[in-house]
Amino acid sequence: MSAYIKQLNASVEADAARRAEQGALACQEVRERLSPLEDRLRRLMGTIPEQLQRDGLSLSALQSSLRGRWRGNCHPGELGAALRKLGFARKRQWNGNSGFKALWYRNVY
Repeated sequence: MSAYIKQLNASVEADAARRAEQGALACQEVRERLSPLEDRLRRLMGTIPEQLQRDGLSLSALQSSLRGRWRGNCHPGELGAALRKLGFARKRQWNGNSGFKALWYRNVY
């Protein structure tokens, strides 16, 4: 009987540790999502190689990498404003039959 109680106590402790870890991860995710968009974007730009930034970044690719404040992805207008504050500029290109393309490049003055 005592072996069963020990096993039951170990199971309860493992379950409590798993729940505490999940709670900490959820808290960290909420804290990250509620931080200012500029800070989140600055951290994201630190992970993107410089060569890719020189080739241009699409708004949709950046938007899918950043969570919105409440749900889903961040708003494109807010992302554009944050990119401008970080020194990026949008360049639009019309490519004949292939359509419209807008990429964001870092301003180098």
